[in-house]
Amino acid sequence: MIHEIRENGRETAPIFPKVKALIPIREAGEFVYVSGHGPEDINTYEPLYRGRVGADLTLEEGRQAAAECGKTLLRAIQEQYGTLDCIRSLVRALILVNCGEGFEAVGEVADGFSDLCVEVLQERGRHVRTVMGTRNMPNHNIPVEVELIFRLAEGYGAKEE
Repeated sequence: MIHEIRENGRETAPIFPKVKALIPIREAGEFVYVSGHGPEDINTYEPLYRGRVGADLTLEEGRQAAAECGKTLLRAIQEQYGTLDCIRSLVRALILVNCGEGFEAVGEVADGFSDLCVEVLQERGRHVRTVMGTRNMPNHNIPVEVELIFRLAEGYGAKEE
């Protein structure tokens, strides 16, 4: 995964600046909830894509943006746990697609995220998902945002005292 994240000249760096008031990851037993991530450059936090799919961006660009969301999410998990081996299985993804008027192929955009997860994690990357089209997104008008729930592998997570 590190190799994939370093492609295109991007080096690894913390996903969330320390000044943000939110937490990127919250454990609840063996399940982990990961905050929504957009297609961000992991060094500058700037969006790699901006605009609405079907208006400003093509379907293929939307798929690529969704895949970049996956890379950003997996990098946040790797940063938190030191390895992607902490993932027993992905459980559920909520994928929001910023759409132009009349654009209906939101599932095809979301496939960019889902396909990346299966490519990187194989069977552990299969998940259920909900995909929604929207006409307004925060964070500099990003085209896609993905929120994730996964199940921790044994031996990972908070240590009870």
